[in-house]
Amino acid sequence: MPRFRWSNPIINASGPDPFIYRADERYWLITTGPAPDGRFLPIWCSDDLACWTFVRGAVARGDEGAWNRFNFWAPEVLRQDGTYWLYYTAKPTEDDRNHGNRIGLALSDQPAGPFEDRGVLVNHAALDASPFRDTDGTLWLLYVTEYGNARGLAPGRIWIDRMPDPARVADEATLLVDRHFWQEGPVMLRQRDGHYRLTYSIGAWTNDTYRVVQAVADRITGPFIESGPLIMQSTAQVKGPGHHNVFTGPDDEAWLVYHGWDPAMTARLPRIDRLVMRADGTLTGQAPTSTPQEHGW
Repeated sequence: MPRFRWSNPIINASGPDPFIYRADERYWLITTGPAPDGRFLPIWCSDDLACWTFVRGAVARGDEGAWNRFNFWAPEVLRQDGTYWLYYTAKPTEDDRNHGNRIGLALSDQPAGPFEDRGVLVNHAALDASPFRDTDGTLWLLYVTEYGNARGLAPGRIWIDRMPDPARVADEATLLVDRHFWQEGPVMLRQRDGHYRLTYSIGAWTNDTYRVVQAVADRITGPFIESGPLIMQSTAQVKGPGHHNVFTGPDDEAWLVYHGWDPAMTARLPRIDRLVMRADGTLTGQAPTSTPQEHGW
């Protein structure tokens, strides 16, 4: 029986908003923030999910006046037609407010990058873009509206828009979730029974109220109803686990990648754990774990 052993965090370095994608028979991890090489959105690579090597920062800071001068948050990668499409959040000016964030796009012909910026994709205050390919091949983009939205859209709400191709949104966005004061980090899953399961973070990322919930709908555009247990919440060893994503693990099943603060809340470190679908379709798992783990199949 194959056995997989892991221990969190998977790298001992800051790695908020982590995303894992598989390509060339390897795992690639990309996270929020500056990279050791002076670029942004650090990329790490692993053959086994246990030992990780830093590769490069995915993107360079834009020139004066460019849209992507600051922040560099929440990267996610979509592979289509031999191209790697990187969706990320950035802004043109530096201040202590989130006004001005936009969602942009960068491209590469290889999973390791570097990625070439192609400009703004969602041109009103937004963040946390998450591309999703449905079973019929239709592409969708989920995102969260931000403070100072030029269209007057309330901040902290999750929206979805169809993408005619990976470089465009139809600009026909539908509101999915506005139940809480703030929702972010949306991830969409299509379940075997045809339902859509939406998972996302609520609470404040700065403290131990941050947690991950789930909602279900018959259609991708909703309405979504929260259903099922919390997927993650704080423990004594891991504070504020969240801004997760889902990837295919070593057992070819769905796994979680997410960040969590250390107990002293000095850094958000990237972590992985199993994600389990129960008979009723709701999701559960062990996350967040903080001791050595083992899984066989």
